[in-house]
Amino acid sequence: MGELVHLPEHLDGVRHSLAEAGLRPGMGKALAKMPLDQAIPMRDLAAALRCDNSYITAIVDSFEERGIAERRAHPTDRRIKVVRLTEAGVLLAKGIQAEMAEPPAVFDRLTKREAIQLRALLRKLTE
Repeated sequence: MGELVHLPEHLDGVRHSLAEAGLRPGMGKALAKMPLDQAIPMRDLAAALRCDNSYITAIVDSFEERGIAERRAHPTDRRIKVVRLTEAGVLLAKGIQAEMAEPPAVFDRLTKREAIQLRALLRKLTE
């Protein structure tokens, strides 16, 4: 499975897009997990990425420096910090999310029936 989801020809495109935007891979992963239309608690983003909260703090610091996200206190619990993409961040995240969602070219080898069956099997694993 690792070979399939880490195909160099697929990841190279994502890495190139990140490099063009001046982003590190961890920042791209965070953008891929961030909602486009609402704030997310930083601890929820850390959980989605399965990483330490301090790592997300560094990521969000970098986002703020680049003007692609804003950090604020949660509206009902000031102890919680949330992060929300700026307009520029939404555009960048949309591109990264679309590129990461694009299946590798190797999937073109499947027939339509095989692709449907594979999608059903993968959904079964993620439910």
